[in-house]
Amino acid sequence: MLRGETVSSSGRFGFRDARLALRPAEHVEFWIGASARPAIDRAARLADGFLASPSLTLDEARDQAAFYLERCKAHGRTPRAVAIRRDIYVGESVPDADEVTARVLAAGYRGIPAAALVAGSVESVVERFAELAALGYTDVIVRHLTNDQAKVLGSLTRLGKVRKALASV
Repeated sequence: MLRGETVSSSGRFGFRDARLALRPAEHVEFWIGASARPAIDRAARLADGFLASPSLTLDEARDQAAFYLERCKAHGRTPRAVAIRRDIYVGESVPDADEVTARVLAAGYRGIPAAALVAGSVESVVERFAELAALGYTDVIVRHLTNDQAKVLGSLTRLGKVRKALASV
C-alpha cells in the first residue's frame, strides 16, 4: 500500500479495495523481527531487513544472521539491513560498567542472558559491536541497561565515541 497498491482481503480481517490516500514520497523500509527459522525466512522473502532478538548469544546471533543471509540469497534478494538489538552500557571505565551491570543483573534484568548484554569501556563496546559486524550485522539498535539518567546520558555520550571508532574500522 505504501507504493500505491490497492488491496483486498477476506482473511481474519476482511476489507476490499483499500488504499492509502497519502503516500510517502520515498521508499519506506520495513524490517521483520524474528527468531524462529520460518519467520527469519519470511523476513528474507518479504522485508527490507531483519531484526534479531536482544537475548541472542553471539553464537545464536551468528547462526541467525547466517541463516537470514542464506535465505536472502535463495530468494534472490539483497538485504538492506541485518539488525540486532543489544542492551548496553558504555561505562566511564571497566569497573564502572561492571558495577552497573552487576546492579542491574542482581535486580533480575528482563530475562536476557548476561552474555547477550554489552557493557564495558568504549574500547570493549567497539570490540563487541565489531564482532557483530563481522557476522553480517549492519545495525545495532541499543537500549540502555540502567534507568539512572546521569548514567544513561554519560553512556550516550560515550556511545558517540563508539560510533566514531566503528566508522573508522
